[in-house]
Amino acid sequence: MMCWRKKPQEIMSNKVALLFGINDYPGSGNDLRGCINDIDDVATKLKKEFPDFQIFKFTNSEVTTGRFVSEIENVLLKLKRGHLYIHYSGHGTQIPSPTEANGYNEALFLHNGPLIDDEIYRLQLMTPVGLRVTAKFDSCFSGDLGSRKMNPHYFKSRFMPLQGVPVLKRPVNHMGKTDAGQVWLIYSGCGEEQTSADAMFSGRANGAFTYFDLKSFNVNTTNKDELTQTRYLLQKYSFEQIPELSGPECRINETVFI
Repeated sequence: MMCWRKKPQEIMSNKVALLFGINDYPGSGNDLRGCINDIDDVATKLKKEFPDFQIFKFTNSEVTTGRFVSEIENVLLKLKRGHLYIHYSGHGTQIPSPTEANGYNEALFLHNGPLIDDEIYRLQLMTPVGLRVTAKFDSCFSGDLGSRKMNPHYFKSRFMPLQGVPVLKRPVNHMGKTDAGQVWLIYSGCGEEQTSADAMFSGRANGAFTYFDLKSFNVNTTNKDELTQTRYLLQKYSFEQIPELSGPECRINETVFI
């Protein structure tokens, strides 16, 4: 049988949104419920409030490590200015690494396996000076796998432990390095020793970070204010996760999707 790889889609705008969501993981015990809803909701908000964005959505088996990287590379190579928005909803994990100070690489757990943070860092180094990139990762890299008492109907951690790998209790939850090489603005769905929740909201599954983040910004909101409001709403509705924001200081204080 001939094997072929789908070509990246044609870029028609200088503002591009790449939305990745995985509910259906190989192995029935690993599935999530809210990730496709997350990216559908992000697309709806962008179309309504930020119509200049060209939107591409990828779900389930489309979200492989190769496809994830190639779609981002395609935008980085073709756009020299504008804005790239990346939103990922799915599992995160940790992989032992002798080169990391804490002994672990944080990683997204895509449909076919992990994509480590070093690869995200490599993509940042490819970013043209005139292109702004905002990345939001509604996944977790922490070790607290307990359930919340506040939602007995459905709550699941967006963390995928690897078989035979002990969980690091104090991970760093940034999919990039906080140094001069970090040029992306990166939102992480939770903080240290926490999980990002896949939960129910009015009978519909979503990621808690994505659900409240979408209620926290409009065309006039700064990134810093967006983070503050998202944290407030999560706390108000008894979610313990505390999102984090890292990147260039000037980006943190600028208006979202400028």
